[in-house]
Amino acid sequence: MTTADLDSVSEPARRGSRWVVTHHVAVPTTQALARDLPAWSAVWADEQTAGRGQAERTFVSDPGGLYLTAVLPYAGDAFAARGFALAVGWAVRMALCRVGIRQLRLRWPNDLLVGAAKVGGILVEQGGPHTLLVGLGLNVTNCPWVTDPALQGMAGRLADAGSGQPLPERSELVQRLLRAIRLAHREFERRRLAGFAVLLDRCWDGSREVILEPARGVTLAVSRGWFAGIDVVGAVRLRTDAGMEVAVPAHHIQRLREAG
Repeated sequence: MTTADLDSVSEPARRGSRWVVTHHVAVPTTQALARDLPAWSAVWADEQTAGRGQAERTFVSDPGGLYLTAVLPYAGDAFAARGFALAVGWAVRMALCRVGIRQLRLRWPNDLLVGAAKVGGILVEQGGPHTLLVGLGLNVTNCPWVTDPALQGMAGRLADAGSGQPLPERSELVQRLLRAIRLAHREFERRRLAGFAVLLDRCWDGSREVILEPARGVTLAVSRGWFAGIDVVGAVRLRTDAGMEVAVPAHHIQRLREAG
């Protein structure tokens, strides 16, 4: 295990904060290790033995991936923080595009995809009373479908999505990702979710037909249509085949799946 104040990611932000970063070879989850750490701490690992995603779903985290949790300050207002995972996705996508990843897009609410293949996921949770945990799992050179054959054709990796230039070394990639997370935090404080709705329109890579699975106890009037982004309060916008647009509140949706 190594611990370092990474100079290139620890430049003072507006409040003078600096990232303190810890690296592990293998851990159960970086999210668990980071839970009690102070703001501006980060934990990253080469492998997770008990990786998880949204709604406690298993997230295969085999060697060759990059698994990171960053700890951010949190004012305790859950309403103001809703949708923050999308801001992280916006910033992370931009950082990865800058190192040559092509055709990278977001899928609501917290996935990174290349084409139809998922290459990463974001998990935002509260840590302590005053911290927020931003978990990020990326398939870099790993092959998660070997661990779970059900992922064949569904999972991808960044190594296959580059422009021909080599990806940065892992420590440099971590530095870039932490800068992106810091940017997301700063911009979300300024814009909130309403201000991100238009920015995110550039990240979906077109409209795709989707199926919405309702949350427990919810009946959706419209559960299938063409994804059209989010509105200023974070509701998912769907266009029906009849040309009508409806807004489905985010908390009414258990899961969004792309049709086909």
